[in-house]
Amino acid sequence: MTSPNKTNGVPRYIQIRESLREDILNSVLLPGQKIPSEDELALKFGFSRMTVRQGISDLIDEGLLYRRNGVGTFVTHPQIVRDHTRLTNFLENAKIKGIEAKVQVLIADILPAKLRVSRALDLKEGELVIHIKTLRLANGDPVTIHDAYVPYRIFPLMLQEDLENHHIWEYMEAYGFPVKRAVQRMEAREADEEIAGLLNMDVGAPILYKERTVYSENGTPVEFTYCYNRGDRYSLTVALFR
Repeated sequence: MTSPNKTNGVPRYIQIRESLREDILNSVLLPGQKIPSEDELALKFGFSRMTVRQGISDLIDEGLLYRRNGVGTFVTHPQIVRDHTRLTNFLENAKIKGIEAKVQVLIADILPAKLRVSRALDLKEGELVIHIKTLRLANGDPVTIHDAYVPYRIFPLMLQEDLENHHIWEYMEAYGFPVKRAVQRMEAREADEEIAGLLNMDVGAPILYKERTVYSENGTPVEFTYCYNRGDRYSLTVALFR
């Protein structure tokens, strides 16, 4: 670990903070790695525990570190930051942010639409829909479960497409239904056993849950999705005007 630069006039907590920041940015401390305890850092650098805690707290406020009660302090994984002022998909957003994205198809089948799905897609209850459930990974870590439904009568060949390397919106555009807008609802939830297992997190850990209906250029609803995002890996930006 990098030793603080004991420059005269620079508060000690800032020296600790910048030393830890340097180790994080230079990958001396890796995402998910537990950093030394406050007592260990205080002993190593000859500073008080209170000074060390203040430096660590600044990095927690910045989102570079996070605490787990009774366990310790860890380096935060890079977050997926979604700009919700624009409609982008996971692969597009990852490319913009320089994140290595991967999609694993968990379910790909055809089934009768339940009431919630049929209403969102303007279908009759029981009408066939294509169900595509995927796990999205960022730099190898699972971050999102995407549970999507699209009308079978509009996209009967969707399951023949490469759903792991191309987003379904690409195929929708090729079929004459380019995506134009979406309406979504978001709320905080706790991960149940299935979600926690897929996202490699603790049962009861926070997730950002979304329901989204996507519409094509001509106003046709073409996708309805239940989306489960890791609360510690996902943030969003929304522009507000008055």
